[in-house]
Amino acid sequence: MVSFHSIFNENAILLSKRMKIPFITEFNPQDGDIIIVFGIHEQADKMYFIQSAKKIHYIILQTEQFPSKVFDNKYYMELIQQNPLLDWSRYNVERLKTKLELKIYSLYFYDFITPETPDWESRPIDFFFCGAANEERKLLLETFQKENPTARIEIDLSYSFVNPLLLLDKLKQVKYVLNIPYYQDNALETHRINRALSAGCEVVSLYSKDAYLNKQYSPYVHFVKHLSDFTFLLEIERKGDYAALLEDFGLKAIESNIRGILFAEKTLTKPIVVTETTDFMTLLKEKKLKEMKKLTV
Repeated sequence: MVSFHSIFNENAILLSKRMKIPFITEFNPQDGDIIIVFGIHEQADKMYFIQSAKKIHYIILQTEQFPSKVFDNKYYMELIQQNPLLDWSRYNVERLKTKLELKIYSLYFYDFITPETPDWESRPIDFFFCGAANEERKLLLETFQKENPTARIEIDLSYSFVNPLLLLDKLKQVKYVLNIPYYQDNALETHRINRALSAGCEVVSLYSKDAYLNKQYSPYVHFVKHLSDFTFLLEIERKGDYAALLEDFGLKAIESNIRGILFAEKTLTKPIVVTETTDFMTLLKEKKLKEMKKLTV
């Protein structure tokens, strides 16, 4: 098992432990390997050429929202169409399958360690958000800050918390994490939600377009149609309970993920097309040279 993005490292490590398979930090695949991959979009071209050069298979954790520009990457598109997948959202799967021929074996549950955390009431930050910036997110957050002038609100739109340890340290200081989608047509961001809940935070979220996940998470998340519908000035019953979420459906989902991965493994009988060379860096350089020649013609 391997992860090419730090935000998925903990998920990958936990899954590797549950399945009793190694989590690797140096990627040097051998013929016949079946590799479970998180964050493959970060290395799509390299991973495509490696698979073209060796008799290996991937089982891919597809973590990207359907409207994402990652689907403009031709190498990523090839990878997800020729390898088994897990996705996290029925709604995302439904949209992907209207456009692409994909084989998806399970709906992935983002699994996190539950660390020791400080008492919720003693946490100094009332509201926290981190994520990529777009105009709608900025406007929503600016409005929320104006409507809650006495709250301590911290916002990061500059990718300062891609290091999982830094993020966890920050979350331990937070009462409420805001979940605001990047895309209008979005599946629920359960990675953000599960990470926050596991750190003892409450989560305030706008509804997603995934009705199934909205319903599934409603006992554990404060869903609102508008951020202004939520105020910390009132006494509000706490919902955040990662242990209860695991007991309710998380552990069952994890078992289903493992069964799906094992089933996908059984289907991987057809060999990947193999070339003679296994010099991956040379392959990548040749690919880039061809693309540059096309641009100069």
